[in-house]
Amino acid sequence: MTRVHKRCQGLLVFAGTFLVLMARALHAQAAQSQPTPQPSPEAPAASATTLTPASQNTPANVAAKTIPELPAAPAAYDEIVVTAVGDIMLGTTFPDDSGGDLPPNDGTGILDEVTPLLKRGDIVFGNLEGPLVDGGESSKCHGKRAGTCYAFRVPTRYGVHLKSAGFNVMGLANNHAMDFGAEGRASSRQVLDAQGIAHSGEVGDIGHLTVKGRKIAVLAFATYPNAYNFLDLEDALAEIRKARAESDFVIVSFHGGAEGASHQHVAPGDETFLGEDRGDLRKFTHAAVDAGAQLVVGSGPHVVRAMEIYNGKLIAYSLGNFATYGPFNLSGENGLSLVLEAHLAPDGTFLRGQAHPVKQEKPGGPKVDPAMRIVPILRALSRNDFHKTGIAVGPRGELLLPGAVIPECSNAPDLLEQLFSAKPCAVVP
Repeated sequence: MTRVHKRCQGLLVFAGTFLVLMARALHAQAAQSQPTPQPSPEAPAASATTLTPASQNTPANVAAKTIPELPAAPAAYDEIVVTAVGDIMLGTTFPDDSGGDLPPNDGTGILDEVTPLLKRGDIVFGNLEGPLVDGGESSKCHGKRAGTCYAFRVPTRYGVHLKSAGFNVMGLANNHAMDFGAEGRASSRQVLDAQGIAHSGEVGDIGHLTVKGRKIAVLAFATYPNAYNFLDLEDALAEIRKARAESDFVIVSFHGGAEGASHQHVAPGDETFLGEDRGDLRKFTHAAVDAGAQLVVGSGPHVVRAMEIYNGKLIAYSLGNFATYGPFNLSGENGLSLVLEAHLAPDGTFLRGQAHPVKQEKPGGPKVDPAMRIVPILRALSRNDFHKTGIAVGPRGELLLPGAVIPECSNAPDLLEQLFSAKPCAVVP
């Protein structure tokens, strides 16, 4: 092809492009010359839930054609948020009445680091592992060798520490509630009453709260005759049914199961410890839900145990040692616990939750655990003990319905610290 032919071809391409651009400009100018339709001031804007046919576009007809909305997730106001923890014993004056087993600053600040987590709940529950009482005698350990028997006596002035941390209901049904007899438990009730904290323990003692216009009942069970005793299953279920009939929402706590890291799994059937019947936890918790409990939380083993969803309701089998100062074993998994945050629908159905990891080191006192060591433990326990009904635990402690797929990933809190071989941390429903 000659130079002249190439130049002519280039001119033709340029001319064609120029004509296309001119045509687009003329079209845009014509569109701008038309007046923009303005919405009628009395006509409502169309929404995803409104039909507005062109032939019937009037306010009256629009209202008549409103599409019914599908059921939505409860608004934040409709949810009940429960934060719950395990064993609490903030320090004891027995057997050392010199104060050697009391925390620094007389306990002031011992719960400060975890208080923001606790106060995320509308209901804040803990198991009071030892009476709030000054003085008195304990017959529990008479004649027994030191180190083989434990009795606790928490100063009554420590009640204010529970109130400051946000607790509004405490469980008084456990193997230490009667360390100083009926007088000790009566003192605990009086201290909690003075702080405006509800409580449950002995028969007839039910914690009552009103949350977001709903009547809440909290019943605490144990395996002892001086408390609501779930070993007598029929009586226990009758109490739950009665509370459910008189309330909008029922929370059941229990103290049961064998103790220690060697008993971290929820065994089928009855569990025994030191010759005591500590209950058939699976049987009791499932029956409690069937009787009307909308949340069941456990303590007693001093370690965290599995969580499961049964008939839509959350069961936490043990929340471990939360704030246990002084004569407690806090080594290994005994020193790992969590703040359970459970978001529940108005009917108690579990929606979602969070396990906020907590740690304790000798002599005790809860701290946020940045290494989140309890998270993979809780995940493995829930998966192994309950398979299809076990709670799904995300990489940051997210609690999800069974069946959620949790990709393998590092639990390091800082993404930069995660292993290069680990998959990105995420939760895939």
